[in-house]
Amino acid sequence: MNKFIKSFIFGMGVAAMALTSCTGDFDEMNTDPNNPTPGSVEPKFQLVLIQSRGIPYAQNWQSIEEEMISTFTEYCANDGLSASDYNIDSRYVDGLWSISYNVLTNANSLIKSNLDKPKFNNTVQIARIWKAFVMLRLTDCLGDIPYTEAAANIDQPKYDSQKDIYYTIFDELTDAVAKLDNSANNNIGAYDLVYGGDANLWKKFANSLRLRMAVRISDVDPAKAKAEAAAAVAAGVMTSSAESGMLTQGDATATQNPIYYHKNSGVIYMSTAYKRLVTDLGGQKWPTAADQALNPNITTAIVNAKGAPAKVDPRAPIHFEPAGQVTTTQDPAMVGVWDGTDPGHVASGVGAAMDNGQFVNNYAKIGPWYYGDMYRKVPLIKFSEVCFLKAIAIELGLISGDAKGAYEAGVTASMEELGVPAGIIAEYLADVTPNYYGTTANYDHRAGNCNTALDKILTQKYLDQFQEGCFETWADHRQFHKPTLMPFANVYSGFQRSAADVANNTPEAYIKRLYYPSSEFTVNADNVKAAAAKYNDNSTQANVWWDVKK
Repeated sequence: MNKFIKSFIFGMGVAAMALTSCTGDFDEMNTDPNNPTPGSVEPKFQLVLIQSRGIPYAQNWQSIEEEMISTFTEYCANDGLSASDYNIDSRYVDGLWSISYNVLTNANSLIKSNLDKPKFNNTVQIARIWKAFVMLRLTDCLGDIPYTEAAANIDQPKYDSQKDIYYTIFDELTDAVAKLDNSANNNIGAYDLVYGGDANLWKKFANSLRLRMAVRISDVDPAKAKAEAAAAVAAGVMTSSAESGMLTQGDATATQNPIYYHKNSGVIYMSTAYKRLVTDLGGQKWPTAADQALNPNITTAIVNAKGAPAKVDPRAPIHFEPAGQVTTTQDPAMVGVWDGTDPGHVASGVGAAMDNGQFVNNYAKIGPWYYGDMYRKVPLIKFSEVCFLKAIAIELGLISGDAKGAYEAGVTASMEELGVPAGIIAEYLADVTPNYYGTTANYDHRAGNCNTALDKILTQKYLDQFQEGCFETWADHRQFHKPTLMPFANVYSGFQRSAADVANNTPEAYIKRLYYPSSEFTVNADNVKAAAAKYNDNSTQANVWWDVKK
């Protein structure tokens, strides 16, 4: 059925998608009588379209996630086309802006066309939740954006404040959950690429998203954060990995798992910042042949890696395999080496020598667990993330509960996803070996530097969200400045930072937001100029609303 859906969707050439920007007439659709428009097709077809286009999909994943957002999180470093000096290619921002507003346009069309049709009630509510998920990602990246007037037949939609967007989406998610009907006939099925039309699971997704939002605003709006976190947990968040929100992939080129699609290109080479976090953490030895026998995700190349740390987080050898796998290295002596490169050393060009004289493809590359299967589902919100969100919320006093239990459940779910055996997980959670910065895995062990409860939780959340949760990881680091990362070695001249910020690793040494795309200054000039003024003339160094820590 999935193959049929994918062939159907992309055989249509995404005909039902209104390929408009966020400005101009959002309701203007292609009226070619030989092609369907969103208002004239059954909503399940629209739903599958907005879901499949709601993430950075195969063709644009590399420019949006790997070369921009993942670079900011320092999972990877120094791809030749990446924003490794914070000088962001405008096409990357344009791509994220475009896919977000295409989803909003078509979600609003689906909702408007079917709001008064009880048969399609659940489809409408799922579309409301999905557009909230997508637009939250965009506002977290840029701050104020058009939302309430966008896709509403208004030529120049106003920019809503990020606070208002959050409050509006809190209300939308609450209302959508209330209106989802568990007893209704499932007339969506496999056309829902996340839960197959299961209304109860969509309720848990929405409530989990509310919890994510509540934690995000906890520093700037603690009363609202506390109320929303408590309400979300009471309404029912995810309770097992089986309930995780995962987007189904297909065999059509545009719908393959994005990392599989790019497996033969230069993608995701390990950064030193990542290596520092995982080395020694949890006290587990580098995998041996015996470990390989217990976990098929440990390859022979991993077992035989050169230069690998003696002890390492057991997920790390699965996240990254040694250099020279799938693609070749510039230096034959680097084949089989498991190492990272300091972020911010790119000179120029694809495959160009870095400032330290090395080549990026001499370093460890994302592992086969990620690139080996075109059908591997893409995580949206995982149960493990929800566990870490609960642990953070408990530590911040937003909700009551057992923070240690939530933390350990999150670590366990994260490791189980990658096939780590139960015995190793238990040893890991009991271990007090510090990583480079002093963080340990044992929740009760607090001695040393960078070893508070939040240090532990956010280090584990960072590892759990490896690569495909990079949007949330970037938001986490901006909000909490945890886990400890590395200021880029080189930044372009337009990014102003002091030597003290670099030396002291302050938040001011890091990028804070994306800029508004240039197209907005042409078609929605007055509104975007007013919004840009709030962010120091559209600066990437200005804080978004919820980012208030210094």
